[in-house]
Amino acid sequence: MAKSQLESSYEIKDLGKAKLILSMHINRNLLGDVTLSQYVYCEHLLKQFNMDLCLSVTISLPPGLVLLVEDCPFIPNEVNEMKNMPFCETLGSLMWLQVATRPDLAYSINKLTCFTYNPGKTH
Repeated sequence: MAKSQLESSYEIKDLGKAKLILSMHINRNLLGDVTLSQYVYCEHLLKQFNMDLCLSVTISLPPGLVLLVEDCPFIPNEVNEMKNMPFCETLGSLMWLQVATRPDLAYSINKLTCFTYNPGKTH
């Protein structure tokens, strides 16, 4: 086993079965199935970006939604207003979810990252 091979080369301490790693909760059922959850991380992100009171949706982008460059702000006060929005930080945080446990977010994140240089309210 991997554990015995590691013990032969390194001093290790067995802490039992992992329950949490890299913000992912590891759940095991009686059949031995393993699932990963980032529920706590999601709750943290919602609070961090002041979205903890928002309503949930089942899809990340509505069907038929077209995101356009024309939706980017061009008036200086609108550009400055959007610079205060943590658009890139939010997308970066969501990318961790996408990579680890939520591949269903990939399409939406991909579409939104096209506007990181000048996001508008629509984005």
